[in-house]
This record gives sequence, structure tokens and C-alpha cells, in this order.
Amino acid sequence: MSKKWKPTEEQNTGPIFRVSEFFIDELNELQEELDCPDEFIYDLMEAIRNRWSADSCHSQARKLKREKPNF
Repeated sequence: MSKKWKPTEEQNTGPIFRVSEFFIDELNELQEELDCPDEFIYDLMEAIRNRWSADSCHSQARKLKREKPNF
């Protein structure tokens, strides 16, 4: 088992911060456009989050692609 990955400070203040702000802005715009409750946004984020679960088929496909790029 590998140790848990941790981003560097530079990664946290650079691309991670930038993408987080982008997500928040986009979700705020979506909520405003749809006039939907926070619970809808929360459920949407959970569905997106589940794509990166170690057990998801999407995660398994990404892992296989990394391990066997020519497969």
C-alpha cells in the first residue's frame, strides 16, 4: 500500500486553489441559473466525487491507462 499523496504548498496555492475557485464560481452560477437548493448542488458534487472513488469504473480505467498506456 502506498502512502497517501499530499500536494505541495505550491500546488495548493496554484492549480488546486485556481480549480477550487473555478468550481465554486461555476456552481454558484448554476445554482443561480436553476434557482435550485443547496442540496441539489451537494448531490451533484457527490455524484462527481464518486467518479474518483477507488472502486469506480472511471478510477479503474484511469489506473489501467497509467499502468498500461499502450493497452
